[in-house]
Amino acid sequence: MRISKFGLFVFILISFFHAFAQEPEDKDSFSHDISFNYGLFPALISDNFQSELSGSTFSLDYAYFFYNKMGIRTGLNSITNFEGTKGFYTAPLMFAYRTKAHRDFYISSDADSFGELIFDIILGLIPKHAEYNIGFNLGYIEPDNNLGMVSYNGGPYFKEGYLTQQRFFASADAGLRLTYRIYRFGIVLSPSVSYLMTKNFEFYSEQDSNNGFSPQWFMKLNIGLSYRF
Repeated sequence: MRISKFGLFVFILISFFHAFAQEPEDKDSFSHDISFNYGLFPALISDNFQSELSGSTFSLDYAYFFYNKMGIRTGLNSITNFEGTKGFYTAPLMFAYRTKAHRDFYISSDADSFGELIFDIILGLIPKHAEYNIGFNLGYIEPDNNLGMVSYNGGPYFKEGYLTQQRFFASADAGLRLTYRIYRFGIVLSPSVSYLMTKNFEFYSEQDSNNGFSPQWFMKLNIGLSYRF
């Protein structure tokens, strides 16, 4: 009796996700997409001797898509806890292309447990699609060039860190948005890369170590919630 109740629960759970994940063809033509996102914005620094630079991002995005799945995405980003800044705000202007929603329903033979199997089935029932973005970010930075004191291996303290050299911010960007959809709502995973066209940040150290280094490549890793209408 216990097994039959559990089986009934699993059937109801799968049926629930299948029913609410159903998307008639015309639902794929929703033109408006709005999302709230949180993520990280680290510099891509390959040299182990260079100091790291990163911050947290909060963003509100809006996109409009035309009948051919091409569209425009814009919004407002606020980057916090970023060395050398009091305020850091950017607005993207991106050209976008999104694929048609699809499902990857299959039963994997690699599932290690019954729970993992059920998770794979439910995940396969949820429509998903990809969106490709390319464009620019323009922004403004309020500098905070009060460097902190650092010490290495118990040695003397000295000033070291990143300074903001220019308030105006401009970058060229390319990214990918992966969305898992349940009706009009979606869970968004969005990695992207940015190339700074403006020399905004420069490393300074009283020990003259790597002075003048200015990172130009950054990565943005976002997770968010979206809604279509």
